Amino acid sequence: MSPRKLRLVIDAVKKLSVDSAIANLKALNKRAAGEILKVLQQALGNAKNNFKMSPADLKIGTMIVGEGPRSKRSDRHAHGARFGGGIRHKRSAHVIVELTSKNG
Repeated sequence: MSPRKLRLVIDAVKKLSVDSAIANLKALNKRAAGEILKVLQQALGNAKNNFKMSPADLKIGTMIVGEGPRSKRSDRHAHGARFGGGIRHKRSAHVIVELTSKNG
């Protein structure tokens, strides 16, 4: 999924508690919300199992979307010399989620 689409969803849930962010992502009518929900639940599981943190005491610290590798696909129709000549860039993204404690 392209980074631009993921950033739209991330801006809606930044700086929320984990519970309210999950509720907002489930209600949001975007396909990128499902991808962000998976990443958030994975970060929540890592904090719970690896660091023995309580999920009720966590909030979203930072969420960063970076560009991943692009794969190029060609379109076999005439496109002229401008705009890449029929090459489509399939963009991918890297999502980084950092959970912090509500207390500090």
